[in-house]
Amino acid sequence: MVSDLAKSAYIVNAAILDDNGFIVAAQPDDDKSKEMLAKLTEIHYITDQSQQTSIITEKLILIISRLACDYTLIVGCDSKSNLGHVRQTIASAAARLDSFLQSRQQ
Repeated sequence: MVSDLAKSAYIVNAAILDDNGFIVAAQPDDDKSKEMLAKLTEIHYITDQSQQTSIITEKLILIISRLACDYTLIVGCDSKSNLGHVRQTIASAAARLDSFLQSRQQ
């Protein structure tokens, strides 16, 4: 799922974090990307319980979405991305991930 997201238009990286904040899967799968995504995700845990948070910087827009079972999906895209398209892609991926995570719990 993460590799499919990373192949999508405008998306440069993606990761899934478990309920303890550890990265379960990431693309690209390198230490620099994982470290950056994990650090920025801490902001999401400080904010309210919203389903989705966006962090906008000069070079990157980071979209953090809550998933089922306290998992988190993090997607980074270029700051000049078509955000409507990116959010639609994320919503589709999040729905599939939620179904998978919920089926594992049963």
